[in-house]
Amino acid sequence: MTAHTDLDALFQRHATDLTGYLRRQLHCPHLAEDLCQEAFLRLGQHPELGRLVESRAYLFRIARNLIIDHHRRLRSRPVCQPLDEPALCLDCPRACPERNADSALCRRALYAALATLPPRLRQALVWHRIEGLTQAEIGHRLDVSERMAGRYVAQAIARCREQLSVSPTRQR
Repeated sequence: MTAHTDLDALFQRHATDLTGYLRRQLHCPHLAEDLCQEAFLRLGQHPELGRLVESRAYLFRIARNLIIDHHRRLRSRPVCQPLDEPALCLDCPRACPERNADSALCRRALYAALATLPPRLRQALVWHRIEGLTQAEIGHRLDVSERMAGRYVAQAIARCREQLSVSPTRQR
């Protein structure tokens, strides 16, 4: 039997167990699979692979050493600053003219879409999205059921979306 065949047999026998062990230790399935492959590669480099008595134990020891190396690399890396941290924000404190113009166009399109709604739908949407009223409160104010108030809001949103999707200001 060749060393390659021995390695294939060892892989068939131990890969699932080794990957499970690595997942439990690392809590990252992708890294566990990578280190499992690395462990088998290192095992394959052993000069007397066919003569190993405890190949499973040797394989798991390789994996343990790979875990230790991984943790050492993590500790030696410089501490990374998250890119979304406010101190790293490079935005200009004043709004950019393009963004202002785009916002104005969006508001204008939204007001136009709201203007096309029937009064009850428009009022239900404003109460729900702007004033934060519940469906029950909207239903009480409109003298309809809570379920009907929810339908008004849903219909208003659907109609506004429809209007905004065909609005000339949104086509670019």
